[in-house]
Amino acid sequence: MVLQSFTWATIILCFVHVSAVPITCGLQRRLVDKSHSLLESMSGLFPVECLEHNLPIAFPSSAFKTSETAESGGAEKAAYETLKLIDTLFANDSMPTSWNNLDDFQDIIYRQIEESECIMSKTQSSQEDSPARNATLKMYFDKIATVLKEKESSDCAWEVVRKEILYTLKFILQSSNYLI
Repeated sequence: MVLQSFTWATIILCFVHVSAVPITCGLQRRLVDKSHSLLESMSGLFPVECLEHNLPIAFPSSAFKTSETAESGGAEKAAYETLKLIDTLFANDSMPTSWNNLDDFQDIIYRQIEESECIMSKTQSSQEDSPARNATLKMYFDKIATVLKEKESSDCAWEVVRKEILYTLKFILQSSNYLI
């Protein structure tokens, strides 16, 4: 009888504790920061021998802009879509074998995507711009993928990719008021 009472009390306390914890939906700043740090530490500075491969790729900052009257949902969704595109890009098997922490980086990106999928169901005051944001992001990542393809996934091509993704993650960290 005592054991049964104790069990019920434990179940009730666990339920109260779980139901009292607010459920948040959003990208976690610490995970975006961790993925940036891991990517940064994978290799040293941009290699001098790769400078000739370092083509300028215009970053689509417009995909992350919100108007004064709009909610930040569009920018948050753009950041979420960016993580999905990074995950797709890094699903390639031809990455440099000399890179450290690659598995950890990929795991954190994947974790962010899984834990933040709810972002896509958030309402937004204007959803008409979502296809335009996604198209802009897709063009940017297509250009990055083209560098890999044209350079036959060389180590230098991957360094260009790393540089671009570092910039992208840094931009998200610095310009976001939606990270939790």
